[in-house]
Amino acid sequence: MSWWKSIFGANDKETEGLKEDAGEEIGGLNFKTALEAHIKWKMRLLGVVDGTGSEVLDPRIISQDNQCVLGKWLYGQGNRDFGSNAEFKELVTAHTNFHKCAGHVLDLALDGKTEDARQEIEGGAYARASLATSRHLMRLWRSIGI
Repeated sequence: MSWWKSIFGANDKETEGLKEDAGEEIGGLNFKTALEAHIKWKMRLLGVVDGTGSEVLDPRIISQDNQCVLGKWLYGQGNRDFGSNAEFKELVTAHTNFHKCAGHVLDLALDGKTEDARQEIEGGAYARASLATSRHLMRLWRSIGI
């Protein structure tokens, strides 16, 4: 699927065997939209770190993994339909960690520790959690959708 390849790269092993016409929406979740929303978090957080963003973000809310569209799906229909799927369980764990890391980055930025926040975004725990969430989302999509 070209939209996955645009994110992970055409030669990434995660994209092997993808059908170009595989559906983006499965089980009540648009996987492409969910992935794009999580990728946008980097820009949202950088806006706070740089002082260029206009959003007011609360680290207590951001740290919760059940407030975004993906989180609501994971704890709702996704859990009902795919809760026993091993990759689903991995995604829940990765997604929870992602939100904890995003909240931590926001705490750092709001405390004036902008260099520490930037390091987390660019190559620290946040960056790793973001990649893990994206990869587990793709793996779940592959296991249930194609």
